[in-house]
Amino acid sequence: MRVIVAAAGPQTKWGGHLGVRSHFAPVRGSLDADGPVVPLLELTLGRLAAFSADVWLTVPPDDPGPYEELAHAYGVRTHRAAPGCRNEFESSRPVWSHVGVNVLLLGDVWFTDQALDTIFTKADVIHWGESCFKFYGRAQASRITGSPWGEIFANSWRGHDSAKMGRLTYAVRREQDAGRADPTKHGWTMLRLLQGTPLREHLVQPPWWVEIDDATDDIDFPEDYGRHPATRGLAGGAACA
Repeated sequence: MRVIVAAAGPQTKWGGHLGVRSHFAPVRGSLDADGPVVPLLELTLGRLAAFSADVWLTVPPDDPGPYEELAHAYGVRTHRAAPGCRNEFESSRPVWSHVGVNVLLLGDVWFTDQALDTIFTKADVIHWGESCFKFYGRAQASRITGSPWGEIFANSWRGHDSAKMGRLTYAVRREQDAGRADPTKHGWTMLRLLQGTPLREHLVQPPWWVEIDDATDDIDFPEDYGRHPATRGLAGGAACA
């Protein structure tokens, strides 16, 4: 199984909050208020050895050094994204496998252990007669983290469908450039293309969608960091209960 952690985004949403990129924002490894504090991306990389020995990290083209150092510490290979990549699909495409299964995780997500178990269990099972493309996320607002919107946390697909995944990646850019899809919603646009649903209508459907509704959440805005329970008591994080 090829696991790819996407961490090459331009950080425009984060805006230099806390003086670090969002991937290095300090978080607790559990919802325990006294739990150890580690950088967000380190928390994810440290958990992946339990699922695969074939792990890649896509890193930004402008300042890859800190990412490469962290990857080396965990025995993870890196791929420096090409300039101009618009989303996690474009930046990671050169390291997609054409055999086995690909799992693409977003690098600025705080994952629960249960969420990772769900993602890798679903990705590891070949559902013949069912879509091989899976999107893992929360369809609506979170009652746990307080996030007011849905999020996509990960994707998986069979290696022999990587060519189709490439065509979908191109189709997302095409639809966005034509103004038919939201230019900021890359994963949602791809999901809607697969579902055959309107590109600006929020619908999720099986078998493409797998719901994860726990403390797993994207931390790409300062507001996300400020309300997530894994930042409780940390500078800039959620207030202590």
